[in-house]
Amino acid sequence: MNKNMRKLMNVQRRLLDDEFRNIAAAEIAYKLGTLPGMNRAMRIGIYMAFGGEVDCQPFIESANLRKKRIFLPILTKTKLLFAPYKSDSKLVINQYGILEPVYKRQQIIAAHDLDAVIVPLVAFDTDCNRLGMGGGFYDRCFAFRRRRQKWRKPLLIGVAYDFQRVNGFRIEAWDVPLDAVVTEKECYGSC
Repeated sequence: MNKNMRKLMNVQRRLLDDEFRNIAAAEIAYKLGTLPGMNRAMRIGIYMAFGGEVDCQPFIESANLRKKRIFLPILTKTKLLFAPYKSDSKLVINQYGILEPVYKRQQIIAAHDLDAVIVPLVAFDTDCNRLGMGGGFYDRCFAFRRRRQKWRKPLLIGVAYDFQRVNGFRIEAWDVPLDAVVTEKECYGSC
């Protein structure tokens, strides 16, 4: 079922026209900027859009103006790492076709040292459960959050188009729920 859901959502995202994508990205960036948790966050992990995902560039530009530090994910064979990103950072395409910053080992920041992370997703439900691409990178990276009762750092905030809200996908024991999901229409969850 999850495999079919991924396929359907990926096709629908790719069919969106540029005008809708740009308007949605701007609306989502605005909503992200109004969240109290994002206003407090100084070190923010965020992704570079791929395969029809919500473009986070408008939010990155806004965060830079507010002196936030931005970190992009680096995908190794089994891990997700975070490296600093600035508008003049050199980017390379990784093995999955996703842009990543060129970095030095000492620049890597641990996931638990981030204040907030903007997470890509394929589908989500109103309880902020996330269906990702199926590689498990984000779930493995933030598995430590499942063991914590009170400490909620980093905030995990998904961004998606509102049509990606669905019910009925299978939630696995290793899935890490999000604190919130922001779409062009709504903010689900809280932070």
